[in-house]
Amino acid sequence: MKLYISYLAKDMMMLIITIIIVNTVFADNLITSGTTLKVQPGTTLVSMDNLVIKNGATLSNSGTVVCKKNLTNENVSPNSLGSGTTEVSGTVQQTISGQNILTNLTVNNATGVVIGGNTAVNGNLTLTNGRVTLGSNNLTLGPLAAIVGTPSASMMIIVTGTGELRKEFPAGFSGTFVYPVGDDTGTPEYSPVTIIFTSPAFAPGNYVGVSLKNEKYPDAGITGNYLNRYWNLTYTGITNFLCNATFQYLTDDVVGTENKLSCSKVNPVPWITYGLTNAITHVLTANGLTALGSFTGLKSTTTPVNQELVNVVIPGGLTTCYDAQQILTVAGNGTTFIVENGGSVTLVAGNKISILNGAKVYSGGYLHGYITATGNFCGTMLAPLVASNQNGENVGMEEVLKTPLIKVYPNPTSDVVIVEVVGTNDNANITVYSMLGGKFCQRQLKGEKKYQFSLSDKPVGIYMVRVQAGDKSEIAKVVKK
Repeated sequence: MKLYISYLAKDMMMLIITIIIVNTVFADNLITSGTTLKVQPGTTLVSMDNLVIKNGATLSNSGTVVCKKNLTNENVSPNSLGSGTTEVSGTVQQTISGQNILTNLTVNNATGVVIGGNTAVNGNLTLTNGRVTLGSNNLTLGPLAAIVGTPSASMMIIVTGTGELRKEFPAGFSGTFVYPVGDDTGTPEYSPVTIIFTSPAFAPGNYVGVSLKNEKYPDAGITGNYLNRYWNLTYTGITNFLCNATFQYLTDDVVGTENKLSCSKVNPVPWITYGLTNAITHVLTANGLTALGSFTGLKSTTTPVNQELVNVVIPGGLTTCYDAQQILTVAGNGTTFIVENGGSVTLVAGNKISILNGAKVYSGGYLHGYITATGNFCGTMLAPLVASNQNGENVGMEEVLKTPLIKVYPNPTSDVVIVEVVGTNDNANITVYSMLGGKFCQRQLKGEKKYQFSLSDKPVGIYMVRVQAGDKSEIAKVVKK
């Protein structure tokens, strides 16, 4: 029997606790054009067969709608299904089709759910069981949306197509969001992305979107040591962009030697190289991002045309080399490149090595750079361009900011830090963050030019000082030693 729902009175709905739509001949359950099906708070509607919302029809769900088979919304424009919860909990793979706007979505199907149209969730996305596959469609989480559950290889969002898992952020957001993404290429693999924002400006309709591929990034210049995995991050509607990002990979992704890998932004070019991987937790980290793109892990044996080294630390005991066929850029624009006691690094370029503000070598460290005249890059050492700096002072050879907004000193420090506003007469807002994005100090200067704070009770590491004055903004790094 085919069940057509043309109208259901509100008073009737209030008397019903659970409605089960059962179709013994396996035909679709239809909500026909021009009609509204209302599910009141405290009410559960269970559809045992395909639930189809025809174009011009409305499902106004303030309770719970449980779909045991497919949900199809044929409305030509994005269509809200109400303020309640939609649950997909069948025993065979289910599809959610159409441009659905959901408040809450619960996924509880071990065989998986396919998103068959661009879908928005503005409340909770609850991952109870099963994987959600996006294909060519986007799943957008609204500004107040949250992920509920414990994502894993059996409970995650598959984003290996052209579709993205997108998250919108509320104005003034500062903090962390984890994208529970992965792939099902062969064996399902969970490889989440974590974004940590430090107070950018979010316009209405903003988002950061994530997709990934379980394969080597398609660049012939990546050889030797790399991951068979890369992540694509896009964004819109975000200004004063500053964030950190981490990328979880699997040991099966590694080609070559894992502890040689660094987190690298490979698109857009030039390559930007961030810190070394954590070969224990298998996590790549990119700190101080001011833009997004495609990220992977690599230490290529093929020399890139140009390369930038950003927020890199060469720890004691590590000897490494970075090169570029043309230009190798080290630090600058508020970023750092630090060689610690016992660390050693060689820089080789075919045309130019730019060692900018933020490059530091500490006592016992060694920085060795040269321009190759023979076309030999990493592995061949000639006369040094910059030798060991025994005082831990800046070794930057070029100024990045012609008229800096602030001075931050002493740097490095074990205790007191002074922030001096020198490039404007406007009132300044000063905020201090850890590199994990935690805000622990904030001050507004009204007519004052200096602000002093202490790192004496903070762990050794790198901290960020952000100053906003009028239409000017600047970020400085402070090293706690």
